[in-house]
Amino acid sequence: MSLLVTCQHGLGDNIYSRPFVRAAALKDSGPVYLSTPWPELFEDLKMYGVQFVRPETRLRTQAKNVERQRPGLWVGAPLNARTVRVGYNGATLKAGLSVPRAIERVLPLRGAPFVFDLPYMGVSPVTTIGQPLAVIRPATVRREWFNAARNPKPEYIAAIAAELMTTHHVVVVADLQDGAEWLEGELPPHHQAFVRGELTVRDLLALVAAADVVVGGVGWIVPAALALTRPAFIILGGHGGHNAPALITDARMNLSQIYFAAPTEYCRCTDMKHNCTKEIPDLRLKWDTFRRTRLSRPSSPTPPPAPSLGGRS
Repeated sequence: MSLLVTCQHGLGDNIYSRPFVRAAALKDSGPVYLSTPWPELFEDLKMYGVQFVRPETRLRTQAKNVERQRPGLWVGAPLNARTVRVGYNGATLKAGLSVPRAIERVLPLRGAPFVFDLPYMGVSPVTTIGQPLAVIRPATVRREWFNAARNPKPEYIAAIAAELMTTHHVVVVADLQDGAEWLEGELPPHHQAFVRGELTVRDLLALVAAADVVVGGVGWIVPAALALTRPAFIILGGHGGHNAPALITDARMNLSQIYFAAPTEYCRCTDMKHNCTKEIPDLRLKWDTFRRTRLSRPSSPTPPPAPSLGGRS
């Protein structure tokens, strides 16, 4: 029987869903229809029979990406398709299930391997001459999902960006729009900024894939850096009841190059507007620890080829 998988609409949420969509394509006897605003993240799975269904969304960034697709990409799922809605919520996180484990509960691997990766997105849109690339994600808030609580103090991101300015080509990325999404604090120091949604999702992820280091708060950069095996220094803010590292990672991922800099009193609240305590007085020490760890685990900015998983079983 055909399977219709409906993903959540967040960019990071879709990255988290990849291992389980792949498993469904490998293990189900019928075709898999995937409703997602980010088909680019699953394009390689077409070889296993995955087809894309146009999602209904009014979310700004997601709707823009849906409109970018060629019309012929979208198909209709059969009316008798079995439907699975992928996702997680406050109840699953409160129960201690991480995001991947919550997704797995509704879309099990069923013996397929857990492979956390992304398809090749092409060449980076930024070319640096003789300097490694640093990608900075500033602290922002948006009207559609106003979660100021999870953001770190913006001056912490700015401090790390300022230090990287002496050794790296620093690129800041965001999708700001007046009245819809805006910065907290000032724009971090940078050599280049793409902060008005200039980059497509392919360009954005190709940029991350080429990065020597990724810096920012919790958000899509966490699963993107993990899937692309890029070193990431993630500065935590609050809202830890939904965003603690144990909830947004999985032991089956390669966690060797990600570092979470936590506040001294990390707030475990679940209120997106809570005035969480976010002080990290030893941020510089944590940054130095991350850099020392990186020196002992060198990495290449070239993503490995996708593993061959064979056909359906």
